Amino acid sequence: MHRLPFIPARNSRHRIAALSLYRALLRSARKIPLPNDLQTQTQHPRSAIQHVIRKRFIKNRPLTSFRLVYASMAAGYKFLSLFSKAQDRKSREHSQITSHLRSRPAPPLSPSRNRNPPPPLPPPRPSAQEAFLVNTSKDGSPHYAPAYTLGSRTRALRLCATADGQPFLRLKKPQPRGLSKMVGRRGRLFREKMSRLVEMDEGPGLDAALEDQWDGLMAAQMRREGLSVGDEDAAAGSRPSTASFGWSVQLSRLWWEWQLEKTWRDWVARGEALNRFLEEQRGAVPGKSSSSRARSARKIVKPIKEDSEDSEDRPNVGVYPAASFPLLVAIDAQLGGAVAGPTKEVDPFTGPKWNALVQSERARLLRYLARRGANVNGNKARHLRVF
Repeated sequence: MHRLPFIPARNSRHRIAALSLYRALLRSARKIPLPNDLQTQTQHPRSAIQHVIRKRFIKNRPLTSFRLVYASMAAGYKFLSLFSKAQDRKSREHSQITSHLRSRPAPPLSPSRNRNPPPPLPPPRPSAQEAFLVNTSKDGSPHYAPAYTLGSRTRALRLCATADGQPFLRLKKPQPRGLSKMVGRRGRLFREKMSRLVEMDEGPGLDAALEDQWDGLMAAQMRREGLSVGDEDAAAGSRPSTASFGWSVQLSRLWWEWQLEKTWRDWVARGEALNRFLEEQRGAVPGKSSSSRARSARKIVKPIKEDSEDSEDRPNVGVYPAASFPLLVAIDAQLGGAVAGPTKEVDPFTGPKWNALVQSERARLLRYLARRGANVNGNKARHLRVF
């Protein structure tokens, strides 16, 4: 096995000895009396000796040779004895130190004046640009309006949308990096919420159903043994209980549904505001309004009659008469306009909106919970028949 090279910094014995020598030299240098002419040259007269000590130690720090390390340590102990003898003004060592300090170039009285002036500070970074769309609603619902008009350099504005449905304005080509980052970040947040909603039905939903089934078996066993059961609904097993694991999963699922609906409502409001802005911009530009009217006049839509032959070619589709945002409609119906303005809630799960949403969706969640438990029992029975 090859011998590792000697590194003084990694040797604890050498490091302790070197630090002790360094501190002893600094303490001895402070005790050396200096004449008045040397004291008036600098603000700190003894700092010259200490500066030399620090400089020599820093220079000898990377040494790894035994010969050089031994020579530097021996020189340090010689200077330690020299400083101890130099504390006497009548000694030969004191005169050697004073003559050495006089031979050195005197430092300036005000070193800060002779230094090169510091480089000028960089100009302050401009603050982030104001948001283009500002929510002007006071009741918490999203209603956006442009905060300022775009400059004249912006030419052909286009209203675009991502695959998720997020609207944004295409200002120029290539697309600015900040706009791409903003659109990408919002899209990732939307997809993350969607994945959380899907995960509630796959992993936690199945585990919660099995846990509730186990609690039901334990409650039935306790009832047969004559023990009292706290939750009669869970003990009976005939209907789902709100004190079960499955109910917690359904509440989590409802929470992510609500978050997705609020995000979608915000995007719809932003898209409507951007569309209004583009229509106003086209109307303000001379020549575009007349051309758009001419194009709309050329496009004549013929109404389809029920008794005509074209009615047979109509697609067989139906219209689902449901609200665009059913959860928000349920909250408004449950509260009845009690919460008019936006409220700052420390815990959103204790706020009136969440409580109203849970109360309005209670029946639907219980039906889904019961159907989930029936599916788990059916899958278990099929699994037993296979084996």
